[in-house]
Amino acid sequence: MKHFAHNEESSFSYGTNLLLFGIVIALVVFGLNILLASSSFMAREQFSDPYFFLKKQAFAAFLGFLGLLAATQINPEKYRQWVWLFYAATIVLLILVFIPGLGKKAGGANRWIVVAGFSVQPSDFAKIALVLLLSRIYSQNQTASTREQDKVDWRLSFVTLFVVALPTFLIAIEQDLGTAIHLVLIASALLFFTRYPLTMQLGAFVLSAAAIIYIIIKTPFRLGRISAWLNPWDERYGAGFQLVASMKSFLAGGLTGKGLGEELVRHHLQERHTDFILAIVAEDLGALGVIGLFLAYFTFAIYALYLASRLRDDFARLIATGCALSLILQVVINSGVTMGLFPTKGINLPLVSNGGTSLFVYMVMCGMLLSALRRERV
Repeated sequence: MKHFAHNEESSFSYGTNLLLFGIVIALVVFGLNILLASSSFMAREQFSDPYFFLKKQAFAAFLGFLGLLAATQINPEKYRQWVWLFYAATIVLLILVFIPGLGKKAGGANRWIVVAGFSVQPSDFAKIALVLLLSRIYSQNQTASTREQDKVDWRLSFVTLFVVALPTFLIAIEQDLGTAIHLVLIASALLFFTRYPLTMQLGAFVLSAAAIIYIIIKTPFRLGRISAWLNPWDERYGAGFQLVASMKSFLAGGLTGKGLGEELVRHHLQERHTDFILAIVAEDLGALGVIGLFLAYFTFAIYALYLASRLRDDFARLIATGCALSLILQVVINSGVTMGLFPTKGINLPLVSNGGTSLFVYMVMCGMLLSALRRERV
């Protein structure tokens, strides 16, 4: 009887990993194709090589694939003793972007470190560090007695506030508010999957919203972006230019699109291979292509969250939940920006947009998720 139960569990885990793994690989392959369609003309003009961006992204995908496989072989419990060290290393990397000679400034933002000719964006590693550290912090109090719960909760709440605020602050002053908001959303959303009191969860949400509003109000150019978001056509030659170009791409694609790479001008859409690649999906593959892409993302996230909710170990459960939440929240933010639902901010589409560090990090996070689901009994 035990032998039968073991075989049933193994086949279930294998099927689960195979489905989620297949979705990840399909998204990466789709991203490489849409990247070529969106960047070949621009790459030929700038670098005399239509495959310039594709080659870099394919190399990152190869490294990400190795990272994904490696992450699936690591027992989530092993992360517990390394989370603080990894978090500290991430903070150091976030500081190094401001060091002349190491940090690279582009578009008025300090987001990259250049090592041996390769640009690395430390803010992407902050997503892994935060998920791992919050999983450990949030899981510490899951077995506390009712009498001790309130005391431990309040102590950990201050620790949580600090570990979230520090990387968020560093990323915000790098002029990367989109990623900073993303980290805050991960921390707040992950809290709802714990047994912490509802008052603490609501308090975290209110504090996060207040901090984001304060940052926006105190930054004039971000207020300008909000104005352009509310009235894009009135500022179509200024701050609203990018959003108007994105809307034109969605309208041009219609239901079935024009075909991959058929449109070369792309309505002068900037960042079309990174933050606004969804507009290229809409133009080339139409509304059906966008819907199909969303179905892949949400199938992965919802199924992963469902399976994670059934895990016994809180640490593994929160790691799997945090990885799935990080991916789907970034999808929501990016697609909302591209379609004019949110103000414009620099954050790419996971596993699809151009960006080697982001691709590598999310493939590793998917490997961590698969490892948690595979090694824990459901």
